[in-house]
Amino acid sequence: MWAQEGFPWVVPFGGGAQGATDFRFLIDHTPAGARGHITVDAEGRFNLAGRRIRFWGINISASACFPSREDAVQIAEQIAHAGFNIVRFHHMDAFWSNPTVINYSQGNSRRLNPDALARFDYLFAQLRQRGVYANINLLVTRQFRAADGLPAETDQIMWEVKKQHALGFFYRPMLELQKEYARQILTHRNPHTGLTYAEDPAVAMVEIHNENGLLHGWLSGFLDDAPAPYMEELQRQWNEWLQRKFRTTEALRKAWDERSAPLGEPMLNNPRFAQGLKGWSVEQHGNARVESATLSGGPNGSGVARLRIIQSGAEAWHVQLNQSGLRLEANRIYTVRFHARASEKRTLAVSIGQAYAPWQILGFNREFEVDTEWREYRFSFVMPVDERNARLNFYRLGEQTGEVLIADVLLASGGEVRYLPDGDALGERRVPMLRYRERDRFSPQALRTWHEFLWETERAYWQEMARYLKRELNYRGIVIGTIIGCTTPHLMEAMDAIDGHAYWSHPEFPGVPWDGNNWFVRNLPMVNSDEATVHRLATQRVLGKPFTVTEYDHAAPNQYAAEGALMFAAHGALQDWDALFLFNYSRNYGQGRITEHFDQNQHPAKWTLARAAAALFLRADVRPAQRLVCAVLSREQEIDAIRQVWAWYLPDGRVANLDGRVATMHRVATALAPKQPPRNALRPQEASAPDARRVSDTGELTWNRAQAGRGYFTITTPMSKAAIGFIERRKLDLGHQFTLEVKDAPLNGFAVIALTVLQEKPAWRALVIAISTAENTGWNLRDLGEGRITLGNQWGSTPTRVYTPTALLGLPYSATRVKAWALDERGARAREIQPTPQGKDRALLELSPRLRTVWYEIVVS
Repeated sequence: MWAQEGFPWVVPFGGGAQGATDFRFLIDHTPAGARGHITVDAEGRFNLAGRRIRFWGINISASACFPSREDAVQIAEQIAHAGFNIVRFHHMDAFWSNPTVINYSQGNSRRLNPDALARFDYLFAQLRQRGVYANINLLVTRQFRAADGLPAETDQIMWEVKKQHALGFFYRPMLELQKEYARQILTHRNPHTGLTYAEDPAVAMVEIHNENGLLHGWLSGFLDDAPAPYMEELQRQWNEWLQRKFRTTEALRKAWDERSAPLGEPMLNNPRFAQGLKGWSVEQHGNARVESATLSGGPNGSGVARLRIIQSGAEAWHVQLNQSGLRLEANRIYTVRFHARASEKRTLAVSIGQAYAPWQILGFNREFEVDTEWREYRFSFVMPVDERNARLNFYRLGEQTGEVLIADVLLASGGEVRYLPDGDALGERRVPMLRYRERDRFSPQALRTWHEFLWETERAYWQEMARYLKRELNYRGIVIGTIIGCTTPHLMEAMDAIDGHAYWSHPEFPGVPWDGNNWFVRNLPMVNSDEATVHRLATQRVLGKPFTVTEYDHAAPNQYAAEGALMFAAHGALQDWDALFLFNYSRNYGQGRITEHFDQNQHPAKWTLARAAAALFLRADVRPAQRLVCAVLSREQEIDAIRQVWAWYLPDGRVANLDGRVATMHRVATALAPKQPPRNALRPQEASAPDARRVSDTGELTWNRAQAGRGYFTITTPMSKAAIGFIERRKLDLGHQFTLEVKDAPLNGFAVIALTVLQEKPAWRALVIAISTAENTGWNLRDLGEGRITLGNQWGSTPTRVYTPTALLGLPYSATRVKAWALDERGARAREIQPTPQGKDRALLELSPRLRTVWYEIVVS
């Protein structure tokens, strides 16, 4: 692949990390929980027995939560030796896992699997004994069934568990089932500890729900076609809520801005295609190919625009028919009317939007079904803004081959805008719910009302579940709701902590989700990007609340995954976050190769560098930033902004103009009340992020993107130092008279080199890690173009192979005082390295692929 061939390097399963690679010194105390429960102090930080505590964690998922006793000991040892002090137990309830904690073989989801629970008890106890805390997730991938006492129609969506879970936010029988499961898990007494999980202080956190919310469910379209019993219940709650808020149908009609006006003059040029396609533009993009022509004989004697799609496109906008230069006025009614048919049934769309970049849609966007018969379509809408250069645009034309015909197009001011059924719709509780796919039919006022209803309904769910855990089950640890992005900051305000998830180069599935054959990842380095995961996470932090990130990864086979943990931990420390978790400890543990996208424990680059990241974060080697950039996000702003977001990107500090890119320079947070920000906090407009080079206000972090495509990131603290990115042929100052010169590196000069000081007295001792990338032997890496790569289902075999840089590490010590060793996979000293003297008080240490190692131990007497 590169000039150097790399060499085998298998992460050993289990404990036994030796010498400089044994990071158990980071674990504060044993057993976990010995000092009492984790609480939140007045500053909004995790506290244990009067002291601040941070967590550096890893996820264990699905069947890996239920290992054999022998494997449980090895897993606990491996995790503790790597320096993790908390584990997040995830997908314990997964219907697709074997084993799983729910005994689905009974035909329902209400009974626990005693064998799986016994295995979990033992693993938990082994981790606890070693000082490793736990985060238990309550609802992740449980499959609810009609046999649970739910409507028979529940089984229609048995395999769509996220849709099922969205229904539990308003459907009380499902909510009660969630409480029942929480009670079964948290009141279960672990025979190895003598405590229930609710009692045990080693359970630092409990998460109510993974990556879900009612707003998230609606924005995902889950509520559009949910089974009738669930929708009938939501319809009842919606109408009762409207009655409390508006009281009468007339008040609701007025609030939703129903109105009518006579039609004005036609606004389009050549609307009936009498002059061919004059005034119209036919666009084709990407790989789409279209032939256009006009015909006679359309409805009402109109000409016809015929678009014959020869080759389909990948995006909805790859084939378009539009007319620009339209002038529309804010707050006026407009009507769009046209006739259409096609060679076969298909879905098309029409919109009003900007006729210039960024091509934003402006208040009108409708999908419509066509078939082989001519049909008339008529839509009226209220224009939200003035626009001097709008365009009427037909799109989704190129999603399949065949013919589309459009005729007799009208755009005119006037029309009738109605949202409610005739008669006393509210008094008779006939106000329909707003389906996501029909959202563009409704006025901004109607959407705002619906969003507020969903927001209040979701809030009631979170508060009830948190009260149940705290008051009825007597759990005294930290309660987390779900992640910002799937819910909102104000909805999570009542929880003990705010949570987020982020992935760089998450796998994408063009066809069926999680198809092991048809997927790709973007083979791009985050160090070159100005839209990084750490930027987005920073805007999710809420002032005065602990902030956790319970899932993070740079997904394999992205070749730059080595950058992930250190950049994540460095920003987490600078931002003074409270808990960071990598995803995931592979459920295929012990195979000696990378087996899936999120492997941590079998990926040599990820697992080795996680130690350096652990020390950096847990010891606060990177100091918190001195200045705070704070924006205020009100409840009203948050609900208003729901119109502008999608399911996985719900409102956060960005709505209040918070720029996450300043997170490399200053602390970033969102305040939920106007008087909350400190007096010395910077407002968003007072802090900007330079494009080329950003330096933390502590001087310890630098992100340099001055050279396009060759970004790099440095950490220069007394106890942790690192260079990450395209560092080949650079001479870098790592601070405190340490230097680094990278002579050669794979991947166009990409490498990660990290130095972690293990002790300063009586002898100075450090671990150095140097790696560029890792891969399995014989994996089938294929380039799909446009930065996309895949392995399909051919992940290769053991052993994994690593590629490392050649570099000179400059030390501010006499060579006579320095001893250094290349270490083997377990950290044992394999080969002594002689430093090169550089005058009386300096030495150079060569890091080289010839030494066939990714890590080195240095001792200075």
